[in-house]
Amino acid sequence: MAKVTIDGVEVDVQDGINVIEAAKAADVHVPHFCYHPSLTVVGQCRMCLVEVEGMPKLQAGCATPVKDGMKIHVYNDKVDKARKGQMEFLLINHPLDCPICDKAGECPLQDYSFNYGSVESRYGEYKRTYPGMDRTAIGPHVVQNMNRCIHCTRCIRFTQEITETKELGFFKRGAATEVGVFPDTPLDNWMSACVTDICPTGALTTREFRFESRVWNLDSAESVCNGCDVGCNIFVGHRNGQVFRYRPRVNPDVNDHWLCDYGRFSHERYETDRVVVPKVRNEDDYLGISTWIEALDAIAVAFNGTSGEKIAVIASANMTNEEAWLAKKLFADNAGAATLDVMVDAIGPIKMKTRTEWILGTQGAPNFRGVQNVGVGAKTTKTVEQLMTEGAAGIDVLYICDAGFSDRAKDPQVIANLRQAKTLIVHSWDVNHPLNEVADVLLPATVHVEKEGTFTNLQGRVQRIHQAYPPKGQAVTDVEIFRRIGVKLYPAAAEFRSADVEEMFETMRGDVPALANVVWSDDGSGAVASQPA
Repeated sequence: MAKVTIDGVEVDVQDGINVIEAAKAADVHVPHFCYHPSLTVVGQCRMCLVEVEGMPKLQAGCATPVKDGMKIHVYNDKVDKARKGQMEFLLINHPLDCPICDKAGECPLQDYSFNYGSVESRYGEYKRTYPGMDRTAIGPHVVQNMNRCIHCTRCIRFTQEITETKELGFFKRGAATEVGVFPDTPLDNWMSACVTDICPTGALTTREFRFESRVWNLDSAESVCNGCDVGCNIFVGHRNGQVFRYRPRVNPDVNDHWLCDYGRFSHERYETDRVVVPKVRNEDDYLGISTWIEALDAIAVAFNGTSGEKIAVIASANMTNEEAWLAKKLFADNAGAATLDVMVDAIGPIKMKTRTEWILGTQGAPNFRGVQNVGVGAKTTKTVEQLMTEGAAGIDVLYICDAGFSDRAKDPQVIANLRQAKTLIVHSWDVNHPLNEVADVLLPATVHVEKEGTFTNLQGRVQRIHQAYPPKGQAVTDVEIFRRIGVKLYPAAAEFRSADVEEMFETMRGDVPALANVVWSDDGSGAVASQPA
């Protein structure tokens, strides 16, 4: 460890880290553009200049390792003058188009221009431009505006060092230098949109979010991507019950600063009409709108006098740990269902880089391991595969906890096999899912951004998801659905008296060995304090 003094604050930091990282320990921000903690240091932008006592010149904070006894000045007149000079150079050619730039509101160049910029330029009004390169699609997800580029090389280093696909490079020289893709090599790797996250200006933006919303009009919720079993940490940008974007949230042990394109744009599946009211099939075989009371009564009639081999439940790898645990309590422990199983579709593999290694996502849902950990599938007479291929003949009640439990659930033959059950009960959020039309009881469910709870990723790491906005219409979370059914069928059972997720998690810890050492955390990180198994 090294003891250093940064702007009068003495801190202990790891010996050898650079000044930018050391300053964070003193709660001091060092302005910078080109530096990124997960990329190599190039010292390109010179905005991070600091004064180190005993050194004759200002030093680049990104390239200066700290040593014991150092006294560093991040903010003083000398440093301030140097940064103002550097900002003058950067603003010589940068367009004044913040009002139409998607990066406005979260742009470091915009922020630093308030502190170090000048309303006048000694260079004049002429600005260098790149004709024809102000809205160039350089890949399926990324649009480039070269006029806004400050040549920080973050995007180039990302494709060289992280994805190692090397689509981007510098072309030409001097003031004419431009960043671009090599001929016939579009920016089309599996994490291509990450360059828009690390670009410090609006030079690179995503086509999907372009001009969709001002960032300051969006609310943000901390969550976990539900695209695969890696469990990348994300921010959900939303407004008025609509998701506008996912952004990576830093977690060095899972996804570092990155997010794959598949997960980043997976929220687009929610842009559909939603199931917002319960429906019950009547004596005339018509599936009509009902109240929750009528739906619960129909479920009670279906379960009355039925147990064991006559009940089959298909859980979902999209369920939270809490939902899966309560489903097991309801159907296996109380209703006595002999069949309670879960499956997951295979995908990818999708590569994701932690700070130290690559991990591979191979499952098309976020919580298959967590659902299994709580006991779903441990003792089951039939598997989901058997129900889909052999049929559900002889089963009185088939309860499907998620119409989207598998892409195969849209196959007409699979639907016909599941429909062989005497009573079919389905949770669904997508009004267009074909399982909806064959259900006897259809319950409006939620998508993961409308839930609170936990997922368990491929590392065995338990992570929290937070509700971004309330469910649509009369839809409720699976936890609440199971609680309502439990109160209806088993009013004396204690586990159905509350739908509080945190309280449920504490009960789960004593019931599920895989969660015994996991602590519910509400420190603002959006994660549960856990270690991978």
